[in-house]
Amino acid sequence: MAESRATLLNKIEGLFREVFEQDRLQVTEGLSKETLEAWDSLGHIRLVSAMEEELGVTFTLDEIESMSSVARILSVLESK
Repeated sequence: MAESRATLLNKIEGLFREVFEQDRLQVTEGLSKETLEAWDSLGHIRLVSAMEEELGVTFTLDEIESMSSVARILSVLESK
C-alpha cells in the first residue's frame, strides 16, 4: 500500500473501534493485544477480516499471527 503510516493508522482506527465496539478507543502504535483486553483470538480474526475487506488486502497466516500490535499491523500493511 502506497499510503503514509498516518493515513493507514487513521483507516484502521475506525476498524478497531467498530470491531471492539469502543467508540472512544485511542488507537496508537503502542496499542497491542496486551493492552486491549477485548483483543482476544476471536477479536483478532474479526479485525483481520475487517481489514482485508475494507482495505482490499489479503494477509498470509504468518502475517496474521505476527500482527499483535498496531505498530506491527502498520508494518505489514506498508509491505503490501
